[in-house]
Amino acid sequence: MPVTIQVHEKNRDEEFGILRKEVLFPMVPPIETPTKCVKNPPSTILPNASINEVIKKITLKSIESIREGIDTPNKSIKPRFLPNKLNLTIFELMFDMVPDKDKIKSLTSYWYASSQSVLVLPTVTSTMLKEGKKLSDKKIFEYVGMMRYIIEITEAVGNHKAFIGTIPLLPPKYSKPIIELYLEKGFTSFAIDVGTKDFLNHETDFRAILTEINEEAPLNKAFIYACNLGIPQFEMYRARADDFLSLFAYVDGFGSTFKTRGSYKMPISKPKVKKFLRTELCYEHIYDSREKVNDFNQIEQVTEANLIRNLVGKEKMQKYLNTKKAVDSFAIKHLGSIAQKVKIS
Repeated sequence: MPVTIQVHEKNRDEEFGILRKEVLFPMVPPIETPTKCVKNPPSTILPNASINEVIKKITLKSIESIREGIDTPNKSIKPRFLPNKLNLTIFELMFDMVPDKDKIKSLTSYWYASSQSVLVLPTVTSTMLKEGKKLSDKKIFEYVGMMRYIIEITEAVGNHKAFIGTIPLLPPKYSKPIIELYLEKGFTSFAIDVGTKDFLNHETDFRAILTEINEEAPLNKAFIYACNLGIPQFEMYRARADDFLSLFAYVDGFGSTFKTRGSYKMPISKPKVKKFLRTELCYEHIYDSREKVNDFNQIEQVTEANLIRNLVGKEKMQKYLNTKKAVDSFAIKHLGSIAQKVKIS
C-alpha cells in the first residue's frame, strides 16, 4: 500500500460541502483546510499560505534534456521550493500521445526527485484524451495505462512519498476508469484538473467525480485539491468567482490556473486583467499590470480562505454567502445540490 495523507475532520457546515480538516502530509507541518494554494507567491503572502505550487511544463524535448542530464531537479525545480510549506510539484505534459516506456521511466525518475513529500500525478493536455475533437475510449485506456505504469515503477523501487491522483474533469464514462485505478491503488488524495472550465456549469461531471471517490474514500477522510478552475466568461464589469466557490463543494485547497484558454496574444503594457474582490466574491476587469494583480489576487484569496476556515462549524455558511453580492441564487442552489447529493457520513 502507498504512503497515505492522513486527514482528520474538525468541523463542517451542514448545508454546503465545506469541511475544516487537519491534513498531515509526510515530512511537512500539518495543514488546516480549506485553503488557497499559491504559485510564485509574493513575500507578503508567505506567513498566511500553507501550500506552494511549483509548475513544470514537460515537452518531448524536455524529456530528452532530462535523459541527457541537462535539466535536473536541483536546477529547475528545487530552487522554487519554499521553507515550511508543502511544495506541490505539478508536471503539465505538453504532448498529444503517450510516449514510449523508456521516456516514461526517465520522466518518472525526474518527477519523483522533483517532488518534496507528495507525488501529484501529472496533468495532461485535452488532446491526449481525444481522437480529433472527441474523447476516445482508446485514448483514455492509454492514459490510464501510463498512470498505472508511473505508479507501479515508482512503487517498485521503494517509495516514501504520498500519491495524489490527478483526475481530469470529464464526463463520468471517461473519469470513472481513472478514479478506479487510484482507488485500486489505495489512494485517499485526489487532484481534480478542471481544465479552465467553470465547475458550476459542469456540475454533473464534477459531482460524479466526487461521488465516485466518496464511495471508497469518504470525503471527510480524503484530501481534495483542484486546479485550473475557470469562472463564467465575461467581457465587461464583473463575474462571480466560481474558482473560489469550489471550497464550498468539498475542495480542500484550490490552486492556480496554469493552462491556457484559447489563443495566446502578446500582452500590452497594461492589459485587461481580472481583479479579485473579497467583498463580493467576484472578479472585475481592470487595466493594470498582470503580475501586480496576480499577486494581489493571491493575497486576497488566501486571506479570505483563512477567514472562512475559521467560520466553518461556528457560523452558517449561508449567512456568509448572503453577504457576497456576486454569489447569486444559481450558485447557492448548485453548491447546496452538490452537498445534498454527495452525502458523507
